[in-house]
Amino acid sequence: MALETVEELIIFIDLDNFKEISEKQGWVTYKPNEITGTLTELVSNFIRKHVGEVIYGLDEKRGTEECMLRLTGALLHEVIVSDLEYIASRIQETGFECGCEASVSIGVSRGPYSPIRPTGPYQWSKRLFKGQAQRLAHKALKKAKKQGGNRIVFL
Repeated sequence: MALETVEELIIFIDLDNFKEISEKQGWVTYKPNEITGTLTELVSNFIRKHVGEVIYGLDEKRGTEECMLRLTGALLHEVIVSDLEYIASRIQETGFECGCEASVSIGVSRGPYSPIRPTGPYQWSKRLFKGQAQRLAHKALKKAKKQGGNRIVFL
């Protein structure tokens, strides 16, 4: 009897040029604003819908600027893409409403499940990239940023 390999989908989301936007808007760094509050809400809804897990970054007290998510189980590619595009479009709309050009870059990768304990919102750690899918999702995020941001890259 062969053991079934569990796969995970890792999604890395990061607001583009947010430090500059925040300074220009005069927003307080450690308090949710329209953009980080909206991203927190969108990510929370996404995780609930897909019965996923936040590995890093979701922060209701400060607002979410970046996060890493994990989904396992039966995943429909079209639904995931549609939901990620919705997050990106809502961030752009919220930015427009605030008078700024807000956007997100998203890196996505699928690979064998790698057990990683979730961290706190701002507890960045190299262990976040222990698994193949985590490393590839981070690489995909960097590629999205390098291509100018405001895009979803799959690796």
